Amino acid sequence: MTLNPNVAAEAVAHLAARPLLVHEAHALEVVQAYINAEAVIRDPEASAAMAAAGTKARYQVERGVAIIPITGPLVSRGDMIGDGYRMTSYGAIATEFARAADDPSIRAIVAAVNSPGGTVEGVLGAAGAIRAARAAKPVVAHVTSMAASAGYWLASQADEIVLADDLAQVGSIGVYTMHMDISGLLEKVGVQISLISSGRHKVDGHPFAPLPSDVRGSIQQEIDDLRLMFAREVAAGRSARGLTSDLALATEARMFRALNVATGDREAIAMKLADSVGTRAAVLASLTSNGRGSRRIDGGHSMGMNAGAPGAETSPGILKADHDAAVAKAREDGRAEGHAAGLAEGRKAERERRAAIVGSEEAQGREAAAAALADTTDLSADEAKRALAAMPKAGAAGIPPLAQRASDDPSAGAPDGSRPTDKGKSGAAYSAEELAARVAGNRR
Repeated sequence: MTLNPNVAAEAVAHLAARPLLVHEAHALEVVQAYINAEAVIRDPEASAAMAAAGTKARYQVERGVAIIPITGPLVSRGDMIGDGYRMTSYGAIATEFARAADDPSIRAIVAAVNSPGGTVEGVLGAAGAIRAARAAKPVVAHVTSMAASAGYWLASQADEIVLADDLAQVGSIGVYTMHMDISGLLEKVGVQISLISSGRHKVDGHPFAPLPSDVRGSIQQEIDDLRLMFAREVAAGRSARGLTSDLALATEARMFRALNVATGDREAIAMKLADSVGTRAAVLASLTSNGRGSRRIDGGHSMGMNAGAPGAETSPGILKADHDAAVAKAREDGRAEGHAAGLAEGRKAERERRAAIVGSEEAQGREAAAAALADTTDLSADEAKRALAAMPKAGAAGIPPLAQRASDDPSAGAPDGSRPTDKGKSGAAYSAEELAARVAGNRR
């Protein structure tokens, strides 16, 4: 099965001008998947085989649990699902979730996710199908390696997200696109393109000239709007887990692993992007033991998987009292871990703030004042640098060093020997600490 090079170029151009929901490191995989999807669609034999496969369930069933694969790049073309394609069509995902939800022999659904994301087109329909299935039966997303961008969008619509092991990662809640400017290439080969259009924005973003700033701004606004929609959809799927759209946006499209090796933290769980760590066998055992698959009191489903120390898993079918006690302890541990993480982050930010102040160009010749502003005020680095710039440098003509107090000579400026007052004091007559206090006071 081959594809005409012109069609491949057409597919690349199609994606180059559209927003993508993909972990950037895997963007070329999405492009290749789109090309492969076109090849399947345009090949009569492959297209017929795809259509025939779609007439029956394309998911495995284990102990009454449907296992639906969401693997590889996600595309809006075709009706492909399963390892044989090395990509998954949004339409096939929607079909299989609706099929499993309607099948009376299926008691629960596991979305087996390993995807770097894909195109924007089609993701809403697939996500809606997962939500609809979730309303009928327990749905668990089991992430074997990654659920990134569009892959995470879909995983977030399940009742719970379980990471297969400490290396599994989730996130990339962001959108991007690209603009291709081929004007330099055309100039080299002696080709000029003249666009004739009606409507001021009809040819916005065309590849035959550099991107104008106003067009770039419009494209950026579209990308920002899509990211906000992405965050809201994720929050809607995980609202019961405490993930809000603001928290989703605050991830700044980062990926988070099940285990941060450097800190020992369950960072994906701490960020509320996942719920636990466990094998697929453990997920299936939890869904099929002790009457699992029925609704929980809070309207969700309980997996009973481990959200704590690496390597530990909870046996399925535990007593409710034990479960409640374990949940309470996990919440308390989570609060303690969150508090410790917050303190560590605060200390790191303070170190960075201090370094930015004392190491700034404005601090040169004003070292004592810089240290005082860094250590005794809550000024930001930018505010402190502005304050330093307004101060005289030590050793400037006619000005004593900043740290030299007028009180070093108790009789200075006072014929009766009394200490001088603040009135009329020059900036250089204050100590670094006094100046810092005054700057902070003026700021307030």
